[in-house]
This record gives sequence, C-alpha cells and structure tokens, in this order.
Amino acid sequence: MLRKLLLVLLLAVTAGRPTQAQRASHVISTLPELTDSIRRVMAQEHIPGLMLALVTRDSVLYAGGLGVANVVTNQPVTAHTLFRIGSVTKTFVAVGLLQLIAQGKLHLRDEVRKIAPEVPIDNPWEATDPVRVVHLLEHTAGFDDMHLNHFYNTTATDPRGVAGVAVFRPELRCRWRPGERMSYANPGCAVAGYLLEKFSGQPYAIPGPTPAAAPGDARRDGYPMPGRQPAAGPGLRLCRWPLPCAGSTTHLPRPRWLGKRLGGRYGGLGAVLPA
Repeated sequence: MLRKLLLVLLLAVTAGRPTQAQRASHVISTLPELTDSIRRVMAQEHIPGLMLALVTRDSVLYAGGLGVANVVTNQPVTAHTLFRIGSVTKTFVAVGLLQLIAQGKLHLRDEVRKIAPEVPIDNPWEATDPVRVVHLLEHTAGFDDMHLNHFYNTTATDPRGVAGVAVFRPELRCRWRPGERMSYANPGCAVAGYLLEKFSGQPYAIPGPTPAAAPGDARRDGYPMPGRQPAAGPGLRLCRWPLPCAGSTTHLPRPRWLGKRLGGRYGGLGAVLPA
C-alpha cells in the first residue's frame, strides 16, 4: 500500500513539471526575439536600461542600448553610453597576466613573496603555503575584502604602484592557508594589477594597446592619466588608486577588442597558456 501511495505521489509531481523538450520548445534565433526577451526581463526586474553587445571573434554582430540611461529625462541608452563596469576590469588583469605567462615572464605557481617582496603580505603559513600568482586570480589567497574606508575616498590622494598596494595592508593578511578556500577579495586583484605593471613594464592606466587595456579606451575610463583629473562622482571617488578594484572603470571596452581577446585567439582565459 505504501509503495502504491509513493508511486502515485511521484507521478503527480512529475506530471506537473514541464519536460526538457517542452522547456526548449522555443529557441531565440533572431535579434528582435532576443531584444524582446531582454525587455521582458528588464520590465520584470525593474532595470531602466542596459547596453548589449554581440561579438564573434573579431566581428561585432550588434552593439546598442535598450531602455533609458536617465529615468528623469528618458535619455535612451545607446552604443556610446558610459557604464561603470567595476570588477569586469579584473578580467583584463587576468588576460594581461596570462599573456605575460605565455611570454614566459612569470608563472601561475610563482610565489608572490619571491617575485614581489615589496608587497606587504602577512601570511602565517608562508613557509609551507606561500601566496602564489594563481591564488590572486582565484581569490584563494585568504585575504579580507577591502574595508569601506578603502573603497570610497573623499580626499585627493592618489598613490601609485606599490604605494597603492600598501593602502590595503590591513586586508593583505591570510586568514587561512592560501589555496584552501575561496573568498572574493578585491585587494588580491590589486596585487595582481601591480604584478601586471611590474612585469610588463607599463603603468596599468596608460592609453594604447597594453596587456591590460583596450586600445584607446583608457582615455574614457576612470583611471588617472597625465593632463587630466581622475574620474569622480559627487564628492566621492571610487577606488583610491589606478589599479583594478571594484570601481575602477566607467567605460565599456570596445566590443571588437573584447571579442578578439576573449572569443578569438584565446577562446577563454585558460587558452592563453600553452598545453
């Protein structure tokens, strides 16, 4: 009797669920279908506007905006609307480091203490479990995330290089053995950005084709450059220094560059490394 009851309950549950074929009955195959679908999600989630780019290798299939950039004036989002992309800059840092690794200038297993002893890392397990480059990219070094007083800055401070890394000295303490577990931490990416500068020989924020920046886009991002004031909000400046962290960039990279870097030659970050 119990078996029959369980069988009836199982059939009732499965009968109420759509099959995989039913869920996949409609496949979006045109741009209007895609944008209509996105607009429905925007309405449901109360998203006023967004930018959409479709790229394949080094070609841009579509670049444009949906919705409005200003809910008061109803100014539409276009392909030239500026967005703060924040932590997406971490992707560019990772690509840059992997390019340097492909060139043999450093390796994922390199110990940060040995290749950059000037970085103030406090690791109680240094003798047996040093912080390595791979830990910075995986968020597995054990660092704390940046504290609020290191995220927003109301003063005109602008430390560069290792001085910028030193801003996060309190956060650069390993709370467990590096590699043991993952915990999202912006300061580790700041160290990765410093390594990118050190081993490429170029500042992270300079314009032009660098290992980290899309060609020409640095002129319109949030990084300081010679002859111009750093990007700032109303009385606050996101990120105290020009290496990558949670609020660094205000301009999306060119879709063609992004497609070429991530979907063309590399096909993903891991493909940079030789087999």
